[in-house]
Amino acid sequence: MSWFKSEKKDKKHTELYYQAQFVNPKLDRENSIIQQIISETGNLAQTWPNIQLDELKLLTEKLQQDVAITTGEVVRLGSITFLTPNPANPKKLIETGLTWEDATVKANMENFVIETVNQVLNDETTRLDDQVTYNELADALSEFLAASQDVAGFKYGDMPELPSSDEYVNAVETNQMFDLLPQRLIVKEVKVSDQNQQDKKEMPPVEEKAATEVKAPAKQLTARSLVAKPAIKQSVDNLTEKQSVPAPVKNIATENNTVVIVDLIKAFKVQPRFFKTKSVDPKQVVVPESDNYVDVMMARETLEANTFIQQAADKVADSYRETLSQNVADVREDTQPLNDLLATDWQTPVKDQIKQRHTKDYGERLDKSIQALDSDYKQAVADEEQRHEQTLTKLEKRLKRDKKKTTVKLTVDRDHIIQNEIAQIITTQKQYIEQEVQQLRYNRAEFKRHKVIDEIISDQKEANELLTNNYRSLANGLEERRQSFIKEHEQALVTRQASDEAQAEKERYKLENANVLNLEERRDHLEKMKLDLEGQVSQLQADASKWQFRAETAQEDLDRMKQQVADLNKQYEQRLKSDQIDLEKHQQLTQQARQAKLDKWLHPFKFRQQNTGESVGK
Repeated sequence: MSWFKSEKKDKKHTELYYQAQFVNPKLDRENSIIQQIISETGNLAQTWPNIQLDELKLLTEKLQQDVAITTGEVVRLGSITFLTPNPANPKKLIETGLTWEDATVKANMENFVIETVNQVLNDETTRLDDQVTYNELADALSEFLAASQDVAGFKYGDMPELPSSDEYVNAVETNQMFDLLPQRLIVKEVKVSDQNQQDKKEMPPVEEKAATEVKAPAKQLTARSLVAKPAIKQSVDNLTEKQSVPAPVKNIATENNTVVIVDLIKAFKVQPRFFKTKSVDPKQVVVPESDNYVDVMMARETLEANTFIQQAADKVADSYRETLSQNVADVREDTQPLNDLLATDWQTPVKDQIKQRHTKDYGERLDKSIQALDSDYKQAVADEEQRHEQTLTKLEKRLKRDKKKTTVKLTVDRDHIIQNEIAQIITTQKQYIEQEVQQLRYNRAEFKRHKVIDEIISDQKEANELLTNNYRSLANGLEERRQSFIKEHEQALVTRQASDEAQAEKERYKLENANVLNLEERRDHLEKMKLDLEGQVSQLQADASKWQFRAETAQEDLDRMKQQVADLNKQYEQRLKSDQIDLEKHQQLTQQARQAKLDKWLHPFKFRQQNTGESVGK
């Protein structure tokens, strides 16, 4: 850690404008949760990488609550250096020499002040730097703590107590590391002076002793105590129990731990493993012969499987949350030591003991004072025997006045001492009891929190194993469905190929039908020619005598033509019959293909179940 040595800074500027700056930031600002936290943290989004101390406090607390505790991850921030205005030029920032290097936010972190102070005190470079004295280090850390309270809004109990120079030197020499905690978590022992030691001391004069006993608590109670120091220098009339006894410390640690346990149970989540899907629209309509049929059907099945996994994970998480809540409620807290401590009447014996001791002391002092006054009186009477009766009367009046004055003064001193010592001891004992009560409650809350964390880890592992088994089972089922879809797709392709061949056969039949029509046209033409020839034959028969020779020739031609027509008619009838049979077969196959395709479009799930049943049967 590098130390920037500059002239002494103005503390007012340090307290008012102390701020921080991210150096080599490692915060994942692309994360949606962290983006939301940054947007809710003051003006951090506009002033980045500079950040005010109150914004740094809010940022670290939100990251700890929403990320570190919820997910169990460590949030890396990078290095954070602390800046203050230059006394010579308040508009320019200079380094204070303090840096929170490789800053991270963990679930068990107290606050960024504790982390920074511990890191500075444990930094090896700073410890080995002979030019850096502990006084300079303590001054810089004291300014940092003051700024954290004034600017960031930390309470005094949230701040650590800096070690003394001797403690720091001893830690450096023995290579020990500091692990400072907030003062609200530290239970201190308050030393009470031994009453027997006080009794053995020489009794001072009334005024001096009273002043000594009044000032004693100021040496025992310092500003670092967990509760405020009672006002000691008060008059007897204003000294009341309400003023001398501080208010009980609020059990912040227990409340925070209870909130943390509830948040831990609410944050319990099960992260199942989902199936990856291809970028296809599962809602589109497909048929088995479609090219993307397998991808679409697998996308639908995978979507259903992922929905089932998510629902199962939610149900498992709800079940474990309910179990954790029940387990926390069933934890029986052993409050007997705490109740015994609070129910004990320890003030009355202390008060009686103090009153008895000081009453005895008061009687002895009063007897000695009266004896001394009587002795003085007797001596004055012996010396003034010869004086007038008036002088004797005057001495007697002065004796009575002095006795009364001394009695009143000693009574006031006695009551004053009793009240002050009672207030001091009761305050000290209350502080000790409150610290013990707070420590017991904190330990109880910590025990409950650690138990909940252990159960969460165990339940998380069990839930993950359960969902992993479900995932594997679904994966096998999806693979079987994928194979059935592939087989169905292949069968559809075969059907489509057969349909294409039937279409080609149909085209061939159409061509042959055209040939048949041509033959029919030729037959009609031949019949027409036959009619013409028959007319000619009739005409030739009418002119038989004249055209006998030509008639005979024509008859031969006519017979030949008739034979040809008969042969052509016979061939046409055979060909027409064959074509009619083929046409009927083709129409039957076409009708079956159309009916099968229509059944697939209208009833896809029935067709899929039928094919699945056929594949299982095979």
